[in-house]
Amino acid sequence: MQIDKMSARVRPRKPMEAIDLGFMMVQQWWKKIALSWLILTLPIFIIINVILIDHEVWAAILFWWLKPLYDRVPLHIISRALFGNVESLKNILKAIPGLIFPHMIKMLTILRLDPTRSFNLPVWQLEKLTGGARAQRSNVLKKLSGGSAFGLTFLCILMELIFFFSILGLVYMFAPEYYTDAVSTALWPGEANNVWWAGMLINFFIYITYFIVEPFYVAGGFALYINRRTQLEGWDIEIAFRQLAQRIRKPKSYSSVAAVLLACTIGFIFSPIEKVNAEPEGLSNAEAKQAIKEIMEKDEFGKEKTVVRWRSKDKDKKKEEKKDEKEEKKADPKVKKSDKESSTDFGWLSLGLGSIGEVILWVAAFALIVLAIIFYLRWSPAGIQKSQKINKKIPKSLFGLEITPESLPDDVGQAAMDLWNKNDPLVALSLLYRGVLTTLVHRDGINLRGSATEGDCIRIVINHGSKLNADSVAYFRQLTTTWQLAAYAHRLPDTGVMKDLSQRWVQHFGAQS
Repeated sequence: MQIDKMSARVRPRKPMEAIDLGFMMVQQWWKKIALSWLILTLPIFIIINVILIDHEVWAAILFWWLKPLYDRVPLHIISRALFGNVESLKNILKAIPGLIFPHMIKMLTILRLDPTRSFNLPVWQLEKLTGGARAQRSNVLKKLSGGSAFGLTFLCILMELIFFFSILGLVYMFAPEYYTDAVSTALWPGEANNVWWAGMLINFFIYITYFIVEPFYVAGGFALYINRRTQLEGWDIEIAFRQLAQRIRKPKSYSSVAAVLLACTIGFIFSPIEKVNAEPEGLSNAEAKQAIKEIMEKDEFGKEKTVVRWRSKDKDKKKEEKKDEKEEKKADPKVKKSDKESSTDFGWLSLGLGSIGEVILWVAAFALIVLAIIFYLRWSPAGIQKSQKINKKIPKSLFGLEITPESLPDDVGQAAMDLWNKNDPLVALSLLYRGVLTTLVHRDGINLRGSATEGDCIRIVINHGSKLNADSVAYFRQLTTTWQLAAYAHRLPDTGVMKDLSQRWVQHFGAQS
Protein backbone atom coordinates (compact mmCIF):
# COMPACT_ATOMS: atom_id res chain seq x y z
CA MET A 1 0.00 0.00 0.00
CA GLN A 2 1.78 3.16 -1.24
CA ILE A 3 0.18 5.90 0.82
CA ASP A 4 2.30 8.60 -0.80
CA LYS A 5 0.47 7.93 -4.10
CA MET A 6 -3.02 8.50 -2.69
CA SER A 7 -5.11 10.75 -4.93
CA ALA A 8 -6.90 12.26 -1.91
CA ARG A 9 -5.36 14.48 0.73
CA VAL A 10 -4.31 12.35 3.69
CA ARG A 11 -5.38 13.80 7.04
CA PRO A 12 -7.61 12.77 9.96
CA ARG A 13 -11.22 13.65 9.27
CA LYS A 14 -14.51 13.64 11.14
CA PRO A 15 -16.68 10.58 10.35
CA MET A 16 -19.24 12.51 8.28
CA GLU A 17 -16.46 14.24 6.37
CA ALA A 18 -14.85 10.86 5.66
CA ILE A 19 -18.16 9.48 4.35
CA ASP A 20 -18.49 12.52 2.10
CA LEU A 21 -15.00 11.76 0.75
CA GLY A 22 -16.18 8.22 -0.06
CA PHE A 23 -19.16 9.60 -1.96
CA MET A 24 -16.80 11.80 -3.99
CA MET A 25 -14.78 8.68 -4.89
CA VAL A 26 -17.89 7.18 -6.49
CA GLN A 27 -18.41 10.37 -8.48
CA GLN A 28 -14.76 10.26 -9.63
CA TRP A 29 -14.81 6.65 -10.92
CA TRP A 30 -18.54 6.10 -11.42
CA LYS A 31 -18.32 4.80 -15.01
CA LYS A 32 -16.19 1.77 -14.18
CA ILE A 33 -18.09 1.14 -10.97
CA ALA A 34 -21.46 1.24 -12.74
CA LEU A 35 -20.41 -0.93 -15.70
CA SER A 36 -18.72 -3.60 -13.58
CA TRP A 37 -21.66 -3.67 -11.14
CA LEU A 38 -24.13 -4.09 -14.00
CA ILE A 39 -22.07 -6.81 -15.67
CA LEU A 40 -21.93 -8.78 -12.42
CA THR A 41 -25.43 -8.26 -11.03
CA LEU A 42 -27.76 -7.97 -14.03
CA PRO A 43 -27.34 -11.63 -15.17
CA ILE A 44 -27.85 -12.79 -11.57
CA PHE A 45 -30.99 -10.67 -11.29
CA ILE A 46 -32.43 -12.06 -14.54
CA ILE A 47 -31.66 -15.69 -13.63
CA ILE A 48 -33.20 -15.40 -10.17
CA ASN A 49 -36.39 -13.75 -11.44
CA VAL A 50 -36.80 -16.22 -14.31
CA ILE A 51 -36.39 -19.22 -12.01
CA LEU A 52 -38.72 -17.72 -9.37
CA ILE A 53 -41.07 -16.07 -11.84
CA ASP A 54 -44.18 -17.02 -9.82
CA HIS A 55 -42.55 -16.14 -6.49
CA GLU A 56 -41.41 -12.55 -6.96
CA VAL A 57 -41.12 -11.88 -3.20
CA TRP A 58 -38.67 -14.75 -2.73
CA ALA A 59 -36.74 -13.55 -5.79
CA ALA A 60 -36.38 -10.10 -4.24
CA ILE A 61 -35.25 -11.55 -0.90
CA LEU A 62 -32.69 -13.84 -2.55
CA PHE A 63 -31.20 -11.03 -4.64
CA TRP A 64 -31.01 -8.83 -1.54
CA TRP A 65 -29.32 -11.61 0.45
CA LEU A 66 -26.50 -11.79 -2.12
CA LYS A 67 -25.65 -8.09 -1.81
CA PRO A 68 -22.37 -8.66 0.15
CA LEU A 69 -20.96 -10.42 -2.93
CA TYR A 70 -21.83 -7.49 -5.18
CA ASP A 71 -20.17 -5.00 -2.82
CA ARG A 72 -16.73 -6.49 -3.39
CA VAL A 73 -16.45 -5.17 -6.94
CA PRO A 74 -16.90 -1.44 -6.14
CA LEU A 75 -14.50 -1.84 -3.21
CA HIS A 76 -11.90 -3.46 -5.49
CA ILE A 77 -12.11 -0.54 -7.93
CA ILE A 78 -12.06 2.25 -5.35
CA SER A 79 -9.33 0.75 -3.16
CA ARG A 80 -6.93 0.58 -6.10
CA ALA A 81 -7.89 3.84 -7.75
CA LEU A 82 -7.37 5.74 -4.49
CA PHE A 83 -3.71 4.65 -4.45
CA GLY A 84 -3.09 5.56 -8.07
CA ASN A 85 -3.85 2.21 -9.72
CA VAL A 86 -6.91 2.85 -11.91
CA GLU A 87 -7.53 -0.53 -13.52
CA SER A 88 -9.12 -1.10 -16.91
CA LEU A 89 -12.56 -2.69 -17.21
CA LYS A 90 -10.98 -5.82 -18.68
CA ASN A 91 -8.74 -6.34 -15.63
CA ILE A 92 -11.66 -5.67 -13.30
CA LEU A 93 -13.76 -8.38 -14.97
CA LYS A 94 -10.86 -10.84 -14.74
CA ALA A 95 -10.55 -10.15 -11.00
CA ILE A 96 -14.27 -10.72 -10.22
CA PRO A 97 -14.06 -14.53 -9.63
CA GLY A 98 -11.19 -14.06 -7.20
CA LEU A 99 -13.15 -11.40 -5.35
CA ILE A 100 -16.43 -13.27 -4.88
CA PHE A 101 -15.45 -16.73 -3.68
CA PRO A 102 -13.14 -16.04 -0.66
CA HIS A 103 -15.14 -16.14 2.61
CA MET A 104 -18.37 -16.40 0.57
CA ILE A 105 -20.08 -18.80 3.01
CA LYS A 106 -19.36 -16.64 6.05
CA MET A 107 -20.41 -13.50 4.22
CA LEU A 108 -23.81 -15.04 3.41
CA THR A 109 -24.43 -16.67 6.80
CA ILE A 110 -22.74 -15.49 10.00
CA LEU A 111 -21.71 -12.04 8.79
CA ARG A 112 -24.67 -11.33 6.50
CA LEU A 113 -26.66 -9.15 8.92
CA ASP A 114 -23.67 -7.21 10.25
CA PRO A 115 -24.88 -3.57 10.52
CA THR A 116 -21.31 -2.30 10.01
CA ARG A 117 -20.60 -4.45 6.94
CA SER A 118 -19.37 -1.57 4.79
CA PHE A 119 -16.67 -0.77 7.38
CA ASN A 120 -15.62 -4.38 7.97
CA LEU A 121 -15.51 -5.32 4.30
CA PRO A 122 -12.05 -3.72 3.71
CA VAL A 123 -10.66 -5.75 6.63
CA TRP A 124 -12.06 -8.97 5.17
CA GLN A 125 -11.18 -8.27 1.55
CA LEU A 126 -8.10 -6.02 1.52
CA GLU A 127 -6.19 -7.14 4.61
CA LYS A 128 -7.19 -10.78 4.00
CA LEU A 129 -7.24 -11.64 7.70
CA THR A 130 -9.02 -14.72 9.03
CA GLY A 131 -10.27 -16.05 12.33
CA GLY A 132 -9.39 -14.28 15.56
CA ALA A 133 -6.95 -11.90 13.91
CA ARG A 134 -9.71 -10.54 11.71
CA ALA A 135 -12.12 -10.11 14.63
CA GLN A 136 -9.46 -8.39 16.74
CA ARG A 137 -8.50 -6.08 13.91
CA SER A 138 -12.14 -5.15 13.27
CA ASN A 139 -12.74 -4.40 16.95
CA VAL A 140 -9.71 -2.11 17.11
CA LEU A 141 -10.71 -0.18 14.00
CA LYS A 142 -14.38 0.10 15.02
CA LYS A 143 -13.56 1.57 18.41
CA LEU A 144 -14.43 5.13 17.37
CA SER A 145 -16.07 4.53 13.97
CA GLY A 146 -18.58 1.74 14.61
CA GLY A 147 -21.43 4.15 15.32
CA SER A 148 -20.77 6.07 12.11
CA ALA A 149 -20.69 2.82 10.12
CA PHE A 150 -24.04 1.80 11.63
CA GLY A 151 -25.46 5.25 10.83
CA LEU A 152 -24.26 4.90 7.23
CA THR A 153 -26.11 1.57 6.93
CA PHE A 154 -29.32 3.08 8.29
CA LEU A 155 -29.01 6.10 5.98
CA CYS A 156 -28.51 3.94 2.89
CA ILE A 157 -31.51 1.74 3.77
CA LEU A 158 -33.60 4.89 4.10
CA MET A 159 -32.35 6.18 0.75
CA GLU A 160 -33.22 2.87 -0.94
CA LEU A 161 -36.79 3.14 0.36
CA ILE A 162 -37.03 6.75 -0.83
CA PHE A 163 -35.76 5.88 -4.31
CA PHE A 164 -38.07 2.84 -4.60
CA PHE A 165 -41.22 4.73 -3.67
CA SER A 166 -40.13 7.65 -5.87
CA ILE A 167 -39.85 5.35 -8.90
CA LEU A 168 -43.19 3.78 -8.03
CA GLY A 169 -44.68 7.25 -7.65
CA LEU A 170 -43.52 8.12 -11.16
CA VAL A 171 -45.51 5.17 -12.52
CA TYR A 172 -48.68 6.41 -10.80
CA MET A 173 -47.93 9.99 -11.80
CA PHE A 174 -47.83 9.20 -15.51
CA ALA A 175 -50.77 6.77 -15.42
CA PRO A 176 -54.19 8.34 -16.16
CA GLU A 177 -56.37 8.74 -13.10
CA TYR A 178 -58.99 6.27 -14.24
CA TYR A 179 -56.27 3.61 -14.69
CA THR A 180 -54.90 4.00 -11.14
CA ASP A 181 -56.89 1.08 -9.76
CA ALA A 182 -55.88 -1.08 -12.73
CA VAL A 183 -52.18 -0.25 -12.20
CA SER A 184 -52.42 -1.09 -8.48
CA THR A 185 -54.18 -4.36 -9.26
CA ALA A 186 -51.52 -5.31 -11.81
CA LEU A 187 -48.42 -4.32 -9.88
CA TRP A 188 -48.91 -5.35 -6.29
CA PRO A 189 -48.39 -9.05 -5.52
CA GLY A 190 -51.31 -10.98 -4.16
CA GLU A 191 -53.99 -9.19 -6.17
CA ALA A 192 -56.52 -11.26 -8.02
CA ASN A 193 -55.58 -9.97 -11.47
CA ASN A 194 -51.81 -9.94 -10.90
CA VAL A 195 -49.82 -10.72 -14.07
CA TRP A 196 -46.48 -12.52 -14.32
CA TRP A 197 -44.46 -9.49 -15.42
CA ALA A 198 -45.67 -7.24 -12.61
CA GLY A 199 -43.56 -8.91 -9.92
CA MET A 200 -40.48 -8.75 -12.13
CA LEU A 201 -41.15 -5.05 -12.76
CA ILE A 202 -41.36 -4.33 -9.03
CA ASN A 203 -38.11 -6.27 -8.49
CA PHE A 204 -36.50 -4.26 -11.29
CA PHE A 205 -37.43 -1.06 -9.45
CA ILE A 206 -35.69 -2.52 -6.38
CA TYR A 207 -32.68 -3.39 -8.54
CA ILE A 208 -32.44 0.25 -9.70
CA THR A 209 -32.37 1.46 -6.09
CA TYR A 210 -29.52 -0.95 -5.28
CA PHE A 211 -27.67 0.20 -8.40
CA ILE A 212 -27.88 3.82 -7.24
CA VAL A 213 -27.22 3.45 -3.50
CA GLU A 214 -24.93 0.43 -3.05
CA PRO A 215 -21.69 1.92 -4.50
CA PHE A 216 -22.04 4.92 -2.18
CA TYR A 217 -22.61 2.55 0.76
CA VAL A 218 -19.40 0.65 -0.03
CA ALA A 219 -17.35 3.80 -0.67
CA GLY A 220 -18.57 5.47 2.52
CA GLY A 221 -17.54 2.47 4.63
CA PHE A 222 -14.15 2.28 2.88
CA ALA A 223 -13.53 5.98 3.53
CA LEU A 224 -14.30 5.45 7.25
CA TYR A 225 -11.81 2.56 7.24
CA ILE A 226 -9.09 4.69 5.59
CA ASN A 227 -9.78 7.55 8.00
CA ARG A 228 -9.48 5.25 11.01
CA ARG A 229 -6.17 3.85 9.79
CA THR A 230 -4.92 7.39 9.22
CA GLN A 231 -5.74 8.21 12.84
CA LEU A 232 -4.12 5.08 14.26
CA GLU A 233 -1.05 4.80 12.03
CA GLY A 234 -0.35 8.48 11.40
CA TRP A 235 -0.33 8.27 7.62
CA ASP A 236 -0.34 12.05 7.29
CA ILE A 237 2.79 12.32 9.45
CA GLU A 238 4.52 9.54 7.53
CA ILE A 239 3.79 11.25 4.20
CA ALA A 240 5.12 14.56 5.53
CA PHE A 241 8.39 12.89 6.60
CA ARG A 242 8.73 11.16 3.24
CA GLN A 243 8.29 14.44 1.40
CA LEU A 244 10.88 16.06 3.68
CA ALA A 245 13.35 13.26 3.02
CA GLN A 246 12.84 13.62 -0.73
CA ARG A 247 13.58 17.33 -0.56
CA ILE A 248 16.79 16.63 1.39
CA ARG A 249 17.94 13.92 -1.01
CA LYS A 250 17.26 16.08 -4.05
CA PRO A 251 18.72 19.62 -3.69
CA LYS A 252 17.23 22.19 -5.99
CA SER A 253 20.56 23.44 -7.47
CA TYR A 254 24.30 22.97 -7.39
CA SER A 255 24.66 26.27 -5.52
CA SER A 256 22.91 24.77 -2.48
CA VAL A 257 25.31 21.79 -2.57
CA ALA A 258 28.28 24.13 -2.72
CA ALA A 259 26.94 26.16 0.20
CA VAL A 260 26.57 23.03 2.34
CA LEU A 261 30.12 21.86 1.53
CA LEU A 262 31.55 25.33 2.27
CA ALA A 263 29.79 25.49 5.64
CA CYS A 264 31.10 22.04 6.61
CA THR A 265 34.68 23.01 5.59
CA ILE A 266 34.63 26.24 7.62
CA GLY A 267 33.25 24.43 10.65
CA PHE A 268 35.94 21.77 10.42
CA ILE A 269 38.76 24.34 10.13
CA PHE A 270 37.72 26.55 13.02
CA SER A 271 36.58 23.78 15.40
CA PRO A 272 38.98 22.75 18.22
CA ILE A 273 41.05 19.65 17.52
CA GLU A 274 40.22 18.01 20.82
CA LYS A 275 36.49 18.17 20.06
CA VAL A 276 36.95 16.56 16.68
CA ASN A 277 38.91 13.70 18.07
CA ALA A 278 36.80 13.33 21.18
CA GLU A 279 34.64 10.26 21.50
CA PRO A 280 30.91 10.91 21.24
CA GLU A 281 29.09 11.03 24.53
CA GLY A 282 25.65 9.51 24.99
CA LEU A 283 23.62 6.51 26.13
CA SER A 284 24.00 3.02 24.84
CA ASN A 285 21.09 1.29 23.12
CA ALA A 286 20.23 -0.73 26.22
CA GLU A 287 20.28 2.35 28.45
CA ALA A 288 18.14 4.30 25.99
CA LYS A 289 15.54 1.50 25.81
CA GLN A 290 15.42 1.34 29.61
CA ALA A 291 14.94 5.12 29.88
CA ILE A 292 12.15 5.08 27.31
CA LYS A 293 10.45 2.20 29.11
CA GLU A 294 10.55 4.05 32.45
CA ILE A 295 9.08 7.18 30.88
CA MET A 296 6.26 5.30 29.11
CA GLU A 297 5.26 3.56 32.38
CA LYS A 298 4.44 6.86 34.03
CA ASP A 299 0.83 7.95 34.54
CA GLU A 300 1.07 10.67 31.92
CA PHE A 301 1.44 8.09 29.14
CA GLY A 302 -0.73 5.18 28.05
CA LYS A 303 -4.01 6.82 29.00
CA GLU A 304 -6.52 8.46 26.73
CA LYS A 305 -9.46 10.49 27.96
CA THR A 306 -12.05 12.34 25.92
CA VAL A 307 -13.95 15.12 27.71
CA VAL A 308 -17.03 16.67 26.13
CA ARG A 309 -18.73 19.55 27.96
CA TRP A 310 -20.64 22.77 27.41
CA ARG A 311 -18.95 26.03 28.33
CA SER A 312 -20.01 29.64 28.24
CA LYS A 313 -18.23 31.96 25.86
CA ASP A 314 -18.85 34.88 28.22
CA LYS A 315 -17.04 33.15 31.08
CA ASP A 316 -14.09 32.31 28.85
CA LYS A 317 -13.99 35.93 27.68
CA LYS A 318 -13.99 37.22 31.26
CA LYS A 319 -11.18 34.83 32.20
CA GLU A 320 -9.10 36.06 29.27
CA GLU A 321 -9.74 39.71 30.22
CA LYS A 322 -8.67 39.06 33.82
CA LYS A 323 -5.56 37.28 32.59
CA ASP A 324 -4.70 40.24 30.31
CA GLU A 325 -5.19 42.67 33.20
CA LYS A 326 -2.82 40.71 35.42
CA GLU A 327 -0.20 40.62 32.69
CA GLU A 328 -0.53 44.39 32.12
CA LYS A 329 -0.16 45.09 35.84
CA LYS A 330 2.95 42.96 35.98
CA ALA A 331 4.39 44.76 32.97
CA ASP A 332 3.54 48.30 34.21
CA PRO A 333 2.01 48.60 37.71
CA LYS A 334 1.48 52.38 37.26
CA VAL A 335 -1.13 51.85 34.56
CA LYS A 336 -4.56 52.62 35.94
CA LYS A 337 -7.79 51.04 34.92
CA SER A 338 -9.06 54.31 33.47
CA ASP A 339 -6.03 54.58 31.19
CA LYS A 340 -7.08 51.52 29.18
CA GLU A 341 -8.89 51.87 25.94
CA SER A 342 -12.64 51.76 26.45
CA SER A 343 -14.54 49.08 24.57
CA THR A 344 -18.23 48.89 23.75
CA ASP A 345 -20.12 45.97 25.26
CA PHE A 346 -22.62 44.52 22.79
CA GLY A 347 -23.92 41.85 25.19
CA TRP A 348 -27.29 43.60 25.39
CA LEU A 349 -27.62 43.28 21.61
CA SER A 350 -26.98 39.52 21.56
CA LEU A 351 -29.37 39.07 24.51
CA GLY A 352 -32.08 41.03 22.72
CA LEU A 353 -31.65 39.16 19.47
CA GLY A 354 -31.74 35.87 21.34
CA SER A 355 -35.00 36.84 23.06
CA ILE A 356 -36.55 37.92 19.76
CA GLY A 357 -35.46 34.64 18.15
CA GLU A 358 -36.98 32.66 21.01
CA VAL A 359 -40.30 34.49 20.64
CA ILE A 360 -40.29 33.84 16.89
CA LEU A 361 -39.65 30.12 17.44
CA TRP A 362 -42.51 29.85 19.96
CA VAL A 363 -44.88 31.70 17.61
CA ALA A 364 -43.86 29.43 14.72
CA ALA A 365 -44.39 26.31 16.86
CA PHE A 366 -47.82 27.56 17.96
CA ALA A 367 -48.76 28.34 14.35
CA LEU A 368 -47.73 24.85 13.23
CA ILE A 369 -49.85 23.28 15.97
CA VAL A 370 -52.86 25.40 14.95
CA LEU A 371 -52.40 24.51 11.29
CA ALA A 372 -52.15 20.81 12.16
CA ILE A 373 -55.41 21.00 14.13
CA ILE A 374 -57.16 22.87 11.29
CA PHE A 375 -55.85 20.37 8.75
CA TYR A 376 -57.10 17.44 10.84
CA LEU A 377 -60.52 18.98 11.42
CA ARG A 378 -60.83 19.86 7.74
CA TRP A 379 -59.61 16.66 6.08
CA SER A 380 -60.53 13.92 8.52
CA PRO A 381 -63.76 12.03 7.67
CA ALA A 382 -65.56 13.72 10.56
CA GLY A 383 -64.28 17.12 9.47
CA ILE A 384 -65.37 16.57 5.88
CA GLN A 385 -68.85 15.58 7.01
CA LYS A 386 -69.04 18.62 9.25
CA SER A 387 -67.93 20.97 6.49
CA GLN A 388 -70.52 19.43 4.18
CA LYS A 389 -73.22 20.23 6.74
CA ILE A 390 -72.03 23.80 7.21
CA ASN A 391 -71.71 24.58 3.50
CA LYS A 392 -75.29 24.74 2.25
CA LYS A 393 -74.51 26.15 -1.19
CA ILE A 394 -75.59 23.53 -3.71
CA PRO A 395 -73.99 23.67 -7.17
CA LYS A 396 -76.18 23.58 -10.24
CA SER A 397 -73.59 21.87 -12.43
CA LEU A 398 -70.47 19.74 -12.13
CA PHE A 399 -67.78 19.59 -14.88
CA GLY A 400 -70.37 20.79 -17.41
CA LEU A 401 -73.20 18.45 -16.33
CA GLU A 402 -76.44 19.97 -15.00
CA ILE A 403 -77.48 18.37 -11.69
CA THR A 404 -80.86 19.97 -10.93
CA PRO A 405 -83.88 17.68 -10.27
CA GLU A 406 -86.03 19.44 -12.87
CA SER A 407 -83.52 18.62 -15.61
CA LEU A 408 -84.07 14.86 -15.18
CA PRO A 409 -86.86 12.69 -16.62
CA ASP A 410 -89.14 10.71 -14.32
CA ASP A 411 -87.51 7.35 -15.14
CA VAL A 412 -83.79 7.99 -15.63
CA GLY A 413 -82.88 4.35 -16.20
CA GLN A 414 -85.44 3.80 -18.96
CA ALA A 415 -84.67 7.16 -20.58
CA ALA A 416 -80.98 6.28 -20.68
CA MET A 417 -81.70 2.95 -22.40
CA ASP A 418 -83.92 4.72 -24.95
CA LEU A 419 -81.07 7.11 -25.78
CA TRP A 420 -78.67 4.16 -26.04
CA ASN A 421 -80.98 2.37 -28.48
CA LYS A 422 -81.18 5.59 -30.55
CA ASN A 423 -77.40 5.45 -31.04
CA ASP A 424 -76.69 8.30 -28.63
CA PRO A 425 -74.52 6.43 -26.07
CA LEU A 426 -72.56 9.37 -24.63
CA VAL A 427 -75.76 11.30 -23.79
CA ALA A 428 -77.22 8.10 -22.27
CA LEU A 429 -74.23 7.65 -19.96
CA SER A 430 -74.20 11.34 -19.05
CA LEU A 431 -77.89 11.06 -18.10
CA LEU A 432 -77.19 8.18 -15.71
CA TYR A 433 -74.21 10.05 -14.25
CA ARG A 434 -76.17 13.31 -13.89
CA GLY A 435 -78.94 11.39 -12.20
CA VAL A 436 -76.58 9.92 -9.62
CA LEU A 437 -74.92 13.27 -8.89
CA THR A 438 -78.31 14.97 -8.55
CA THR A 439 -79.55 12.29 -6.15
CA LEU A 440 -76.39 12.50 -4.05
CA VAL A 441 -76.71 16.27 -3.69
CA HIS A 442 -80.47 16.75 -3.28
CA ARG A 443 -81.62 13.49 -1.69
CA ASP A 444 -78.65 12.40 0.40
CA GLY A 445 -77.38 15.88 1.29
CA ILE A 446 -73.83 15.25 0.11
CA ASN A 447 -72.32 18.57 -0.85
CA LEU A 448 -70.27 18.26 -4.04
CA ARG A 449 -68.43 21.47 -4.79
CA GLY A 450 -68.63 23.00 -8.23
CA SER A 451 -64.84 22.73 -8.59
CA ALA A 452 -64.78 19.01 -7.78
CA THR A 453 -63.50 16.44 -10.29
CA GLU A 454 -64.73 12.90 -10.84
CA GLY A 455 -62.01 11.60 -8.53
CA ASP A 456 -62.98 14.15 -5.84
CA CYS A 457 -66.58 12.99 -6.08
CA ILE A 458 -65.56 9.37 -5.52
CA ARG A 459 -63.52 10.29 -2.43
CA ILE A 460 -66.31 12.42 -0.97
CA VAL A 461 -68.88 9.67 -1.51
CA ILE A 462 -66.60 7.10 0.16
CA ASN A 463 -66.19 9.42 3.18
CA HIS A 464 -70.00 9.58 3.43
CA GLY A 465 -70.35 5.83 3.61
CA SER A 466 -72.75 6.16 6.52
CA LYS A 467 -75.39 7.70 4.19
CA LEU A 468 -75.01 5.07 1.47
CA ASN A 469 -74.64 1.32 1.53
CA ALA A 470 -71.58 -0.42 0.13
CA ASP A 471 -73.37 -1.53 -3.05
CA SER A 472 -74.38 2.03 -3.89
CA VAL A 473 -70.81 3.27 -3.41
CA ALA A 474 -69.49 0.45 -5.62
CA TYR A 475 -72.09 1.26 -8.29
CA PHE A 476 -71.08 4.93 -8.25
CA ARG A 477 -67.40 4.03 -8.72
CA GLN A 478 -68.22 1.73 -11.63
CA LEU A 479 -70.46 4.30 -13.29
CA THR A 480 -67.82 7.03 -12.84
CA THR A 481 -65.12 4.89 -14.44
CA THR A 482 -67.41 3.96 -17.34
CA TRP A 483 -68.31 7.61 -17.87
CA GLN A 484 -64.63 8.67 -17.86
CA LEU A 485 -63.66 6.01 -20.39
CA ALA A 486 -66.51 7.06 -22.69
CA ALA A 487 -66.10 10.84 -22.32
CA TYR A 488 -62.31 11.14 -22.38
CA ALA A 489 -61.00 7.95 -24.04
CA HIS A 490 -63.98 7.33 -26.37
CA ARG A 491 -64.24 3.73 -25.12
CA LEU A 492 -67.94 2.86 -24.95
CA PRO A 493 -69.24 -0.03 -22.82
CA ASP A 494 -71.07 -3.05 -24.21
CA THR A 495 -74.84 -3.07 -24.44
CA GLY A 496 -75.05 -5.62 -21.63
CA VAL A 497 -73.02 -3.35 -19.33
CA MET A 498 -75.22 -0.37 -20.21
CA LYS A 499 -78.37 -2.35 -19.53
CA ASP A 500 -77.02 -3.51 -16.17
CA LEU A 501 -76.11 0.07 -15.20
CA SER A 502 -79.59 1.34 -16.14
CA GLN A 503 -81.37 -1.35 -14.10
CA ARG A 504 -79.11 -0.90 -11.07
CA TRP A 505 -79.55 2.86 -11.22
CA VAL A 506 -83.23 2.42 -10.40
CA GLN A 507 -82.32 0.04 -7.58
CA HIS A 508 -79.79 2.32 -5.87
CA PHE A 509 -80.77 5.88 -6.81
CA GLY A 510 -84.29 5.67 -8.21
CA ALA A 511 -86.20 6.05 -4.93
CA GLN A 512 -86.68 9.73 -4.04
CA SER A 513 -87.33 11.01 -0.58
